[in-house]
Amino acid sequence: MRPLLAMTVAELAVVLGSRSRALALGRWLWSRATLPAALPETLPAVGARALAALAAAAVLEPPTVARRERAADGTTKYALALPGAEVETVRIPGPRRSTVCVSSQAGCTRACAFCATATLGFRRQLHAGEMLAQVFVARAGADAQAPVRNVVFMGMGEPMDNLDAVLRAVAVLTGPPLQLRAERVTVSTSGVLPGMRRFLAASPASLALSLNATTDETRRRLMPQTRTWPIAALLGALRDDAARTPGRVHFVEYVLFAGVNDGDDDADRLVALLAGIPARVNLIAHNPHPGSTLVPPSPARVLAFQRRVAGAGVRCLVRWPRGRDIAAACGQLALASSRGVRA
Repeated sequence: MRPLLAMTVAELAVVLGSRSRALALGRWLWSRATLPAALPETLPAVGARALAALAAAAVLEPPTVARRERAADGTTKYALALPGAEVETVRIPGPRRSTVCVSSQAGCTRACAFCATATLGFRRQLHAGEMLAQVFVARAGADAQAPVRNVVFMGMGEPMDNLDAVLRAVAVLTGPPLQLRAERVTVSTSGVLPGMRRFLAASPASLALSLNATTDETRRRLMPQTRTWPIAALLGALRDDAARTPGRVHFVEYVLFAGVNDGDDDADRLVALLAGIPARVNLIAHNPHPGSTLVPPSPARVLAFQRRVAGAGVRCLVRWPRGRDIAAACGQLALASSRGVRA
């Protein structure tokens, strides 16, 4: 039994007997306010026999929303109870559209020093249907004036360690009936080189590399996997893809820590490292969490770093924290409330 949410229109068409039935089923499913536990016996344009065949081949697995918290800025965090796991996803509203931040694992296999999810350890992989269920829940709760148009795999987990499921989820998001533009679906990585190369070859979606340092020594302190995949190798993969796919923009996430990676020399090295890569740098001041010894720089220091990078010709934007008051900001997803700590 396959998760119905994770089936593409082509796969649905095989079971239902036609592409038109598959499209009708997909439009019905994604227009629901809540994910049903089972298919109806009849549905216009699909037919009872086709629905019975699909019910025998696929399963609907509606998640339980264990908690929902809304921040002062409108950011909403959901804790979803899944079989044997609980994960968090976040919807971030904008002026005309919203972004959903999806988790790809329960916990994480990595040990980044600045990320609260690392404190959980690794629990299990999520399948594509569970990732898409997060989008479904967050999308259904979005305001009509700010529908979900962006999906970022930047929640709990390292997407490249669960790449088969992530690629399937991306294929569903960018195919009918949702048809999100590929450049509006972004998969983030802490820097898993084999997964990066495979993703860039297999998907037209965007990649975001969480770089966070301009020397391997500093990056090893923050992200231990640098011992296996140094900065030059990671950026080499982006440079190779830029030559192969010149229209794709690569995102470089750079979390700033006071006195660690926020100096003028770091800004200058970052510019030099990105030569030949059509990159957009997103600066993120560290979002502290209990137990972290790292601290964010002042807003003035963040802006000075941004001006220095942008002044050298690299597109560089500041991502100011959203949802920090409910522990929904970048690097804070750790299900604090499940450990008895107010999120």
